[in-house]
Amino acid sequence: MPGEQKIGRMDVAKKALKIDELSDRVKIAVELYNGAQIKFDRGLDSLKEWENIIKVLNSEVKHIWSFIAIASHNMGVIHAQSEDLFKAKELFERALEIDPDYAMAYFNLAVVHKKLGDKVKAKQLYQKACSLGYEPK
Repeated sequence: MPGEQKIGRMDVAKKALKIDELSDRVKIAVELYNGAQIKFDRGLDSLKEWENIIKVLNSEVKHIWSFIAIASHNMGVIHAQSEDLFKAKELFERALEIDPDYAMAYFNLAVVHKKLGDKVKAKQLYQKACSLGYEPK
């Protein structure tokens, strides 16, 4: 890691669906749920409706976790900028537990390790970030 490295930021749109697209999909699931519940309450066969709800929600779980990874990463950036490095480290690690291919989180975790004095770990994390597509500016 050459020179003094600063915590990096990335455009959320590069990492996941736009949050409003996810919101629209979840709204569909809520509408399906309401219709299924009405049929269920009336004693009508609602099995297909419940199966469809599960399909819709299962398809969105991956995207929801991606947003959680981004939120964890971004909170890590905020903590790192206020020099709360241990909390930043914890949050970057959480983002990487969720998304082990999150190059920017590896880079920022490398910066934190460097600031904490662990240059060997920082170099390993920086190399991992680069192997995942992080490009130094």
